[in-house]
Amino acid sequence: MTMQRQILIVEDNDLNRAMLYEILAGNYQVMEAKNGKEALEIVQQHGHSISLILLDVVMPVMDGYTFLDLIKKDEELSLIPVIVMTQNGCEEEEVAALAHGATDFAPKSYRPEVLLRRVAGLIKLRKSAAIINQLRYDRLMGLYNKEYFLEKVRDRLAADPQDYCIVCANIDNFKLINDIYGVQAGDDLLKEVANLARDMMGSTGFCARFRADHFYCLQEWEQRDCIAVRNEQGISA
Repeated sequence: MTMQRQILIVEDNDLNRAMLYEILAGNYQVMEAKNGKEALEIVQQHGHSISLILLDVVMPVMDGYTFLDLIKKDEELSLIPVIVMTQNGCEEEEVAALAHGATDFAPKSYRPEVLLRRVAGLIKLRKSAAIINQLRYDRLMGLYNKEYFLEKVRDRLAADPQDYCIVCANIDNFKLINDIYGVQAGDDLLKEVANLARDMMGSTGFCARFRADHFYCLQEWEQRDCIAVRNEQGISA
């Protein structure tokens, strides 16, 4: 038996929420939230299993735009497609929804067949994007893989030619850690190193796992963090 995909409805109006539930429940598992705050708590807990979000904009406690702004800051949650439900479908509302990171929009005059096809299409697109995403990232740590890192470096240099540094690092005697403490301990250490690398690079740099315990990172040369890594920790750049 195939497990149904999950959809989150975020709508403060009880009648509208019930109508959407009735349209979707036959094809999907439906979760509900009455405002952006409730929705944020749900996606933070279940985001990995949510295939799509139907989002109202005007809500108490936390509105839809604030909710969108928050989830788009998270690399994983930002991949969830979001359909904003607009009151009258005017161009101003649609532009605002897209500006805040919505994937699509639909008027609240619900047309069941149209809505179902739109939802199915976006879920299919997300599945395709997830496959591409898996080809770009290391599954254990979420860093870029070697090929995508090199592609990103080429793109960065072409778009913004300036001085950069490449930080190359590896974990000494990593094999001994696996042999003595086990593979899980080794994986946990790799994840910690990946988190440290991301924090050090900040928003302007990015990192990759080249192989096993070898890491490469790109950062703008003038940043202090880059120089500190190169000089204080003895990592060649």
